[in-house]
Amino acid sequence: MANTMEYYTEFLKSLKRQVLYPVYLFYGPEGYLREQAVNRLIKFFRQDGGSDFNIDLIDGDTATVGDMVASAETLPLFTQRRLVVVKNPPFFKGSKRAGKGSTVANENKGSNRGEKVLLKYLMDPLSSTVLVFNTNEPVDKRKRVFKAVRQTGKTVDFTYLRRSGLEFLLNQRVDKAGCRFAGRALEKLLDRTGPSLQKLDTEIEKLLNYAGPGGVITPDDVHRLCPSSLQDNIFAIVDAVGHRHCGEALSGIQDMLAAKEPPLRILAMITRQFRLLLQIHDLTGRGWPPREIAKRLKTHPYVVQKITAQCKNYSGESLIRIFQSLLEIDVAVKTGRQEFYPAVEHFILKLCADSRG
Repeated sequence: MANTMEYYTEFLKSLKRQVLYPVYLFYGPEGYLREQAVNRLIKFFRQDGGSDFNIDLIDGDTATVGDMVASAETLPLFTQRRLVVVKNPPFFKGSKRAGKGSTVANENKGSNRGEKVLLKYLMDPLSSTVLVFNTNEPVDKRKRVFKAVRQTGKTVDFTYLRRSGLEFLLNQRVDKAGCRFAGRALEKLLDRTGPSLQKLDTEIEKLLNYAGPGGVITPDDVHRLCPSSLQDNIFAIVDAVGHRHCGEALSGIQDMLAAKEPPLRILAMITRQFRLLLQIHDLTGRGWPPREIAKRLKTHPYVVQKITAQCKNYSGESLIRIFQSLLEIDVAVKTGRQEFYPAVEHFILKLCADSRG
């Protein structure tokens, strides 16, 4: 379990030992733990004899670099340390991003003035300030500001937890409430919700309230209360096709159309799924481990794990034919030569009728 959220437990241990860096960069897709880390810092500073006068929360979309540096250079009042948290800083992302009317954009976009001001501080940060940048955007590790934080402070990549870690946390949460999962309820919940702890927290709260004290969470409860995502539906369709359950696959398409999902989006997602199947089938056959495949394809290990399980239903040759057929359907639908549903229906019925290639 430790390895599934090692970056977070290490941060909590350093906080407990009161070992703090002068600068942090929190980034990565696991927003729930990122916010928890920020909240832990705020709580720590309040308990450390400080007050809200020594805690400055800054909106990176509207504040200037000068504002941020000025706050970081301000000395604490009646305590030894000061906390400055900048949410959504725009200068760690590779592509240019800033909110409308953002003064930060004017300081950083097209010039080095704002970056130079920030870099000057980052290379010699005030020891009495803990400056935290918290971003939900992808960061460019080649940028000088990123390298500067890594040199004088600490960068923390809040990756999604592994499936085993998510299962551990959810079982722990349910046990604490005096409830339990029955059958494949936990597996179904993770399949529907994905690896986001924020989404899982919302859904598990809903399920616990429905089950009541000492209750049991069943697969039917998950199906009834937790909405499936488009990605979840696509996984189910490809699974159904792989097992030659054509009626189930077509029903999944019809459900998505009834839910007003755009046909071209459905087609694009199915095509993407089979592209990943083809790539993972190839890399697995060449002996690549799952985590290396995830890095190569820039896909979460959880997704790679699920698709790897689907690969057993297809051969490499059949996946190539399927992918080529989907590209032909895409062109035919976009040019008006075919309607979406009849084209996909014919495609699925043909796949289900074919033996494994």
